[in-house]
Amino acid sequence: MKKLVPLDYLAVTESSKLEEARQAVRGQNTWMLWGQGNEVFWGWLQEQGYGLADLLVLLDSRQRGSRFKDLGVVNQPGMRTQQGEPVLGLYLDEADPDPKNKVWLEGLTGPYPAGYSEPFAIGNRRLYESTIARLAQDGVDPRVYGYPSGVVGLRLMPNPDFFGATPAAEKARAYWKEKVTDAAPGAYYVKDTKNKPRQAIHADPALVRPFRVSMACAFCHVAPHPLNPPTDPENPRWANLSSIIGAQYWNPPKAFLNLKQPHSFLWQFVASQQRGTVDASLVSTDHINNANTMNAVFEVNARNQRALLNPPEEQSVANLLQPSSADPPNTSPRHTPRVLLDGSDSIGLEGALARVYLNIGAYGEQWQNLHNPLIGFTPQRPFELATIRNKSVYWQATERYRIPQLAAFFTHVTATKATVTQAMKLEATPEGRERLKKHEHLVKDGRQVFLQNCAVCHSSKQPAGFALEFSRDWRQASVTQSWPLTLPMDYADWDAYRLSPAHQAYVERLKSFVSDPKAAGKDFVSDNYLSTDIRVPVTLVGTNSGRAVGTNAMRGQVWDNFSSEDYKKLPAVGEVRFYNPSLAGKVASDPWGNNDSYAPPEGGPGYYRPASLVSLWATAPYLHNNTLGRFNAFGKEDPKAAVEKKEGGEQEKTPEKRIPSNDPDPSVAARLAGFDDGIDKMFWRSRRAEGSGHIGDLRKQLEGYADEPGFIYRTTEPTWIDIRAPFIRPLLAGVVGEGLLDFATGPLWWLGALIAVVLALVGRARWAGFVLAVFAASVAALLRATGIDSIHPLLWAIPGLAALCAAVFLLMPWLRLPARVFFGLSALVLLAIGLSLGAWVDGRGTDIDTIHPLLWAIPGLVALGAAVVLLLPWLRLPTRILFGLSALGLTAIGLWFGTLEDGRGSDIRLGPIPRGTPVNLVMNLSPEASGADLFHAVAGLTRGVLRMRKEFPGEGVERDDRALPVFLQEAEQPLLKASKCPDFVLDRGHWFAEALSDQEKQQLKAFLETL
Repeated sequence: MKKLVPLDYLAVTESSKLEEARQAVRGQNTWMLWGQGNEVFWGWLQEQGYGLADLLVLLDSRQRGSRFKDLGVVNQPGMRTQQGEPVLGLYLDEADPDPKNKVWLEGLTGPYPAGYSEPFAIGNRRLYESTIARLAQDGVDPRVYGYPSGVVGLRLMPNPDFFGATPAAEKARAYWKEKVTDAAPGAYYVKDTKNKPRQAIHADPALVRPFRVSMACAFCHVAPHPLNPPTDPENPRWANLSSIIGAQYWNPPKAFLNLKQPHSFLWQFVASQQRGTVDASLVSTDHINNANTMNAVFEVNARNQRALLNPPEEQSVANLLQPSSADPPNTSPRHTPRVLLDGSDSIGLEGALARVYLNIGAYGEQWQNLHNPLIGFTPQRPFELATIRNKSVYWQATERYRIPQLAAFFTHVTATKATVTQAMKLEATPEGRERLKKHEHLVKDGRQVFLQNCAVCHSSKQPAGFALEFSRDWRQASVTQSWPLTLPMDYADWDAYRLSPAHQAYVERLKSFVSDPKAAGKDFVSDNYLSTDIRVPVTLVGTNSGRAVGTNAMRGQVWDNFSSEDYKKLPAVGEVRFYNPSLAGKVASDPWGNNDSYAPPEGGPGYYRPASLVSLWATAPYLHNNTLGRFNAFGKEDPKAAVEKKEGGEQEKTPEKRIPSNDPDPSVAARLAGFDDGIDKMFWRSRRAEGSGHIGDLRKQLEGYADEPGFIYRTTEPTWIDIRAPFIRPLLAGVVGEGLLDFATGPLWWLGALIAVVLALVGRARWAGFVLAVFAASVAALLRATGIDSIHPLLWAIPGLAALCAAVFLLMPWLRLPARVFFGLSALVLLAIGLSLGAWVDGRGTDIDTIHPLLWAIPGLVALGAAVVLLLPWLRLPTRILFGLSALGLTAIGLWFGTLEDGRGSDIRLGPIPRGTPVNLVMNLSPEASGADLFHAVAGLTRGVLRMRKEFPGEGVERDDRALPVFLQEAEQPLLKASKCPDFVLDRGHWFAEALSDQEKQQLKAFLETL
């Protein structure tokens, strides 16, 4: 067995290969350091992103000792926790003075090239230079790559909006000094809590940060090396890290939504994305919570070779603007290696790599022009390659230099025939060799089981001419015709297909190919990407369909220019079976636990490309969302475990005495425990009933849910949809637009008040009767349509009183004075509402959840005054009383919208949503649903919350799990009807081993751990 050594790019035997090797080194630098200017986007997010995330808070140096455990991010070697005073109030990692742990990268001699100058004009040079002097340096050009942050993949870039020579920057520096630098130590890092929801000073869009944070690919792809894990994961050396394994331990809610807490529904939404995964459409949202693994990048050369053998795909004129090295320029169709799990990025390898930078914030100036980041509910427009190439200098530099360098990094073969993406074999570790020796008697037969059952999807090495198609008429396909091989569309047909003559003929061709010493199939596992990279219908795979039915690459959507015409013409996959919890006990489930179906659209969605099985032993949990198998099946030592004496006096805790743990453990033993748990659950479906072990799987905690067929992420405590006051205006403006929002929160009400004033001067009783009748009818219709009257029947008093007053005015047309008083009062109320609503939207109003009780002041006072004037129209005193009551009513409205100066209580806080609610029941709400379905979904959600509050007053809803069925009875069905993806079970599917015998499963498992 070869010794594990660093990859030596420059050890070349031919001078002609030297430049290629240097390109690979440049590509590694790009992968590890280059953000393509995306610090602009991440700077916008931490200042204007609704108070959800702040990368400077994530970089708090005081937390360096637990970053890997808590956040799953990787500490940069050569740095340490800050020892001195904060830098402008920020705790930032500093260089470790220990010469054995230097941060300076090998071979670099100085921080700046000749002729260095800052990329922008400096305002306060003394402040700037003293700040820069406090930052760590690792030898790369900070003008290009920024300064090391202490976390691999994140770099600090001085913010020109803070340090620049502009009046706005000067104001920003003064405001930062007031709020952060001169405040108590650590003030910037104080977060909102459930009991103190308005204490975080970083949730302020006016607070311009001194630094923007640039994000490189390494942030999502570097993790402890499976073959050489660090002894202390919080303090790794570079030799302990792999740049291509994927950020397997990344903790989404703590790393990405780090300003929120578990009582926030938005925190629960991101927590539903398992460690090592991310919703790639989180920013460019498609309104489906569809997390997927942060891919390991294995066997790129074999992957590219398979792409050249798979059918090329038709490209549009826009697609062809992106060069591809696999085909001549402007060639359509084109060969398309892919990155994304649904195979939608289909314009070539270079296009797939370039798109990734856009998805992590490059050309951030364009993001808000194309869609509503994070929130959605507005139509998307495509990122047009023509516009990007014309207007983004970062894109131009990346396309011309960085993408070819990245390609060289992934594909370069050293003099020793090594590549950076080669398989990481278990046999390279002492623990692995011991385990493989125990199972070596099973491997040969396991290889045959693999060829018979798995290779049709999980091998890049295939007989000549190999091609696949999928059809529900697969039985009618010709047995004598070799290619394309026709597979079924539905998993229900898989066992029958497996035994079919067509499949058996394919297996024989494959075995001949593999056994032929002259064929390319010789040494089958070597240089095998272990995937065909061909899109497979999700109806056949049977796994959760969330990621497969993503819509961002469809025609006209944000990634339109990065998907092929063939992708956009993909046929609909038909009905996707899923488990609907609202039908449990009402509709019988099929053999796989499903009791309902829905139909994704045609035009791209509905497919997965088979996952690569390279180094499968090191990449558990499994499936596209990391839900199959425990995250840390190895657990941790039980501190109460008995201690046994071993020979020689050595003490060791008994291995059986381990307790479940969700702490990350990158050791070989932990990876193998994860492999065992995940593969066993994949091969033996009955073992999935033991529970997933993931946070949010409440089947064993909530009464009535123990028999659910899989893991549905449910909120772990009562939650609220909460948005801080300063972000209310951008939130609403992003959905409805600035112009409409301005009109709806001001002029609309002023216009109504003006009309009411005119009517107060010239109006007649019948006019007042008509207005009140329309109001009564509208309120009655709204109550009935929403069903809120079923929760609070007394609300009918509002339209009832209005109708009564309308009848009086209509039947007594001579009551002009009361009518005009009514219109005058209406003018005052409308004006007050307009002014107060505008103040609230601007972040200067009251809690939205306090509106409900105070609203009664308006109809109550109006009805009382109207009744007095109508019944005693000849008395002046009641009229004056009416105006007095009007003053009280306007005062109540003012209190309703709160103190306008200090913003007390102005946050949005909707809820509570009870513990146990499926997160995706809310998060998959589709803006493309019909208007009626959306209306009923919002009404159902509202009824659910109101009914809970009524039946469980006070804090009862927070302590009583009986609130969940009450909430779901009102909200579940209407939300499901408006769902873009009602498929909530995360760990279902891929049941292809069900028909194998236990012996065959053990053999196959033994083979897979050798890959």
